[in-house]
Amino acid sequence: MLAPLLVGLLSIGGYFRTPPSSPLIADVLLFAGIALVAFAIALVVLRWPIRDPRDYYGGLALLGVAFFMLWAGSDLPGTRGFAFGPGTGPRIFASVLAVLSLIVMVVGMFAQGPGLERYAWRGPFFITLGTLVFAVTIRQFGLVIATFVSIITVAAGSSESRWIETLIWAAVLTGFAVLVFPIALSLPLQLWPSPNLSFSTFLNFR
Repeated sequence: MLAPLLVGLLSIGGYFRTPPSSPLIADVLLFAGIALVAFAIALVVLRWPIRDPRDYYGGLALLGVAFFMLWAGSDLPGTRGFAFGPGTGPRIFASVLAVLSLIVMVVGMFAQGPGLERYAWRGPFFITLGTLVFAVTIRQFGLVIATFVSIITVAAGSSESRWIETLIWAAVLTGFAVLVFPIALSLPLQLWPSPNLSFSTFLNFR
């Protein structure tokens, strides 16, 4: 297990030390390093029971995000060696995230924790839907209706929502948004639907 992990980390390190004139070699080192690290992690999973699956799989997901960031920013100047450029900040952040992700995974392997539960899709779905509803309706229907409808949509994400209380709370938050943004901050936001609103203008929300 330690051998492929060490070789994989060395390959990833060699990616950052490869001169910019050899992008193909650098990409080969990067993908080989990622494959070896993933192989080492797989060996650990097969030989060692995961005591805290939440931490382990959460760290594994963050590790994937870190590797994706390294790959996505590999064409930016400053992503290899010690040269500074637009890619230096993302490279440092992705590297720190990768290290922290590995630490979280190791903790999940040794520390006892709760098991995995059934994924609740309802909350994330309606929160995302409420955000999209607000983005689509804000220009055509105005701040008041867009805010009120989006809050109602988000409230549908919880089975504990009481609709009378939700309607009252949505009205209070809508009034607060009107007081803060158009009045206190003097933002040029339309409050009510445009008198020339039609189905064609609604479709052309961009």
